[in-house]
Amino acid sequence: MRRGIALAAAAIAAFLLASCASLPSSGGVNAGSPGSGDEALELDLQAPAPTDGASQEEILRGFINAATSPRSNYAVARQYLAPGFADEWQPGEGATVDRFADRDTIRIDDAHLQIDAVPAAELAANGQYQAALSQAPIQLDYRFVKVGDEWRISEAPAGVLMDESNFSRVYRTHTLYFYDRDFRFAVPDVRWFAGRESVQTSIVRALLAGPADWLDAGVVSAFPEGVQLDPDAVPIDGGVADVSLEGATADDELASQRMRFQLKESLASVPNVDDVQLSLDGTVQGGALTFSAVTDPVGDSRPVVYDGTVFGHLAATGDGIEPIPGLSDQVAALLPTAAAVAPDAQSAAVRSVEGDVYRVLPDEQPVRVDDRAGLIAPAIDAHGYLWTVPADSPRQLRATGPDGNAIAIAPPWTGDGIASMELSPDGTRLIALLDDGAASRFVAVAVARTADGAPQSLGSVQLVLAGDSGEAEDVSWLDQTTVVALSSTDGGSVIVSQVLGGLATRRDGPGGGVQLDATASPREYRVLTEDGDLETVSGVGWQVRASGLRFLGAQLAG
Repeated sequence: MRRGIALAAAAIAAFLLASCASLPSSGGVNAGSPGSGDEALELDLQAPAPTDGASQEEILRGFINAATSPRSNYAVARQYLAPGFADEWQPGEGATVDRFADRDTIRIDDAHLQIDAVPAAELAANGQYQAALSQAPIQLDYRFVKVGDEWRISEAPAGVLMDESNFSRVYRTHTLYFYDRDFRFAVPDVRWFAGRESVQTSIVRALLAGPADWLDAGVVSAFPEGVQLDPDAVPIDGGVADVSLEGATADDELASQRMRFQLKESLASVPNVDDVQLSLDGTVQGGALTFSAVTDPVGDSRPVVYDGTVFGHLAATGDGIEPIPGLSDQVAALLPTAAAVAPDAQSAAVRSVEGDVYRVLPDEQPVRVDDRAGLIAPAIDAHGYLWTVPADSPRQLRATGPDGNAIAIAPPWTGDGIASMELSPDGTRLIALLDDGAASRFVAVAVARTADGAPQSLGSVQLVLAGDSGEAEDVSWLDQTTVVALSSTDGGSVIVSQVLGGLATRRDGPGGGVQLDATASPREYRVLTEDGDLETVSGVGWQVRASGLRFLGAQLAG
């Protein structure tokens, strides 16, 4: 049995070696979603060393190919570099992910080659992934010198150039965690790191450096600014990662507990790490880890629907609607056209038949909070703020608190219109589906709040997600790291699922899809069609689960 497993592993390794050495053509960053570090195949790719008598073009191809082998700090790739430059080259400065089929090599002079690369994405030094915002080629310069009788590279850009089909083989996703300002939720921050050798050190360094640029405004870290690894490595012994920090006080037990939890959750995807030992200025933080934060908020899995008469949760059989005590009658009395329900189902944001948005509380008279024309379906957050914006004025965003005070929120986006928006369960992030006329655009931004939870502003940096042709319809949170957008096309619809800081996948939706709910499970997208049918995924197709519905409401996990 063991012999068979060994032979299978050898065959896989041989296949990967062949794939790596031949630099396969582009397969598309959008071809599939990334797995976790545990799901990725735990084999590092290998690349051949330079051959005698290789031309400059062959040396350049070999060097780029060798970037797929990060083992021993890119030892193979450094063999393609001149001795003086080999120690200076900094592969950890990030990556340009390009489309191999569009890559063009141009000779500038006898010792200078230039690559024009069409970017698909870029990776920052801290592992932040961003899909390319422009298709304009990037010019990368490589210079050569003779070392003895052999050509070697004497100048090259920092970082690596990586074909997109190789990217997800070489880089693996790892989820770092930060906190909302109340330290109630652990907020994920997906990063990419090459290989698996010493990846735990890369993760801790990135964690200490702080959240991704786009997320920074909405989260906090338990680690004080300026804290450093000392020594600058995280060894693993017997399944325990040993993290020693300098510059953090050891006399605050709660702060220490928060650091330990943040480290443990962030290192959970590293193979062979079962626990974390934290030392602060030489003092080991012992005792049981008693602090915890919510990493996966859970909500009601039943869809919220309205059939023109009853508002509530769709029954498991799909044959009836179960009213929400205290809310359903008040919502139905408004003849609603859209609604969002808070995590505890004790409040709702409702758009009435006249187009105004109301706050609805159990057994109380609904209160109108926004009467501007053309409001899209409202959103609600766990702090009780109702978010509203007119469809044709995407920058006129408001958040209205329980006290009735409306706060103007200036978003960083531009666009002709906005179709949909939704808050994350932890309240730290907002996703929006923007409409630019011929195409839809999907963005995520951080929500900055005051100490009492009031929205203060949105982050100045937006994470631009996958766009699509077609008419923008709806967005939904799938889980804490993944968001989903729906757009309609002639006779059909398209669903785009994207990891925040990761890859996107596309699948066809049912014909006439206009609303989306992805909160039930990763495999159970629910789409409401313009004919009032609620359809769910069944095998490779779609199946009607309920009919005669007017709208599909949003509901927040908590």
